[in-house]
Amino acid sequence: MWMNLYNFTHNSLGMHFWELPALLTGVIVLVELGVHSYKQKKREKKFEEDREEKLETIQQEVTGEPVTSR
Repeated sequence: MWMNLYNFTHNSLGMHFWELPALLTGVIVLVELGVHSYKQKKREKKFEEDREEKLETIQQEVTGEPVTSR
């Protein structure tokens, strides 16, 4: 069975036996990296919004005045 797969990849596809799994793994890693980056940006944006809100609340409690946004 492995020899048939080896012959198929060499003769039909014109590549080495290990290149197909390596290519598939590379594509999966790139997709995973893209999804992770997208989700990380969303988490950072949400964190910044929550942080600003908490800082405004703390400043309002200390000064007793409403805080004006920039």
